[in-house]
Amino acid sequence: MEKKESKLSENQRQAYEQLVSTCEYSLRRGTICLIGDFQSGKTTLVKYFLSSKFGNIDRYYLNVNLYLLNRLKEEADLSIMAKIRAKTRLIMSMALQDAIEKHFTKEDLLILDAIEILYPYNLDLVSLVSRYTRDGKVCIISVPENSKFVFNFSWGNCNIVRLEQRAENMSQSSYLIG
Repeated sequence: MEKKESKLSENQRQAYEQLVSTCEYSLRRGTICLIGDFQSGKTTLVKYFLSSKFGNIDRYYLNVNLYLLNRLKEEADLSIMAKIRAKTRLIMSMALQDAIEKHFTKEDLLILDAIEILYPYNLDLVSLVSRYTRDGKVCIISVPENSKFVFNFSWGNCNIVRLEQRAENMSQSSYLIG
């Protein structure tokens, strides 16, 4: 795979340090929600975290949007699924539970990124992962949020790391994604 150079802004570096600290030193390791506006750099940050700490992004990373779209395509025509909200929500919930369970039988860390597909279905990812994270496993959920787009999760059951977006801070540190 070709190596691609990526950079962290000052805000991403600050959030990265808080994320590492929360994972390594927190007494409550469980669920960590990385919250930031759209295009604030959450995906870059979590991939940097995986690359620098574990050297392997794909082993711990799940793009929820792509995963669920593929699972829904297996079930039925997407145009039909869009009209049957309850069935779509059930399929999505079961597919995520299955993926999370399979992952945590082999690994102690999972990053759930690109979760926008869940928004209209009000699925609480924090609750879905809680039975695993209570047992010392770590799940980092990358949560997009702004004034018009807010997830309703069980916030009391997780640690929160905020990624503030500031366009003027583009002094960079480099890393390679491989």
